[in-house]
Amino acid sequence: MGKKAMGLGRGMGDILRDHSANIEDITTEKPGNATKVPLNLIDENPFQPRKNFNKESLQELAESIKQHGILEPVLLRKNAGRYQIVSGERRVRASRIAGLSEIESRVFDLLSDKTMAEWAIIENIQREDLDPIEMADSYQKLLDSYGYTHEDLASRLNKSRTAVTNSLRLLKLPEQVKQWIGEGKLSATAARSLLSPNVNDPLRAAKDIIEKGLSVREAEVLAQNPKKKKAKEPGMAASGTINPDMQSFLNTLQSAFGTKVVCKGSAKNPQKGTLIITYSSYDDLTRIQQAINAV
Repeated sequence: MGKKAMGLGRGMGDILRDHSANIEDITTEKPGNATKVPLNLIDENPFQPRKNFNKESLQELAESIKQHGILEPVLLRKNAGRYQIVSGERRVRASRIAGLSEIESRVFDLLSDKTMAEWAIIENIQREDLDPIEMADSYQKLLDSYGYTHEDLASRLNKSRTAVTNSLRLLKLPEQVKQWIGEGKLSATAARSLLSPNVNDPLRAAKDIIEKGLSVREAEVLAQNPKKKKAKEPGMAASGTINPDMQSFLNTLQSAFGTKVVCKGSAKNPQKGTLIITYSSYDDLTRIQQAINAV
């Protein structure tokens, strides 16, 4: 069903399970005491998954730093005569805004790219600092670069397997739609409805949802409403549209399974019918089975 999960290394599991765990637990070298490092020698973390930093929030932090200073040193690693941020990018950015020339830091002489990348992603995930697209990108990086499986992420991050899968599905959307999600113009839940097989133009549908201010349920109905109806089917309202309660139920199933689900009601008895779950590969079947097992 999936490849064997790779070991995360000493201390990594603890950090994933315990938000109070310290970054030092995952390093093979302990940093020295805090020291002041010139801000003009500090570079961003090249593995930072977070792309958006709220300007107002940074300004507020800068004002706090002016009044109270840096309460907790940032963590850096040495790199080619300069320094890269391991943890504390907001504090570094805010310190520059505050006009500081140096910042209290703890420095690692040696720290692997793998450890830096894992920590940057996990730290942001645990602090809920990422928007839905940044979160999905972070999951994908852990899958691609470090041999994680969907089950690993779900277990380590205390999330359901379905939540992880649904997050990753957002990456299939057009770039413009993903940008709107990141900007908060379109919710992740509404955006997932655009992945329905019935939606031929996700970009146009997303634009309609935003411009019309549709609710999540209205967005789901819009996404599941085919352009043409051959005939009224059991389970439909008198107007020819699918019963809203039935549509909501089907949307829930489709979101959980990541594939199209159709209800064929009985013409003689409206309380009876057949649910049809479509799949296009054995991988689809595996995902559906895992979603069912996670319930």
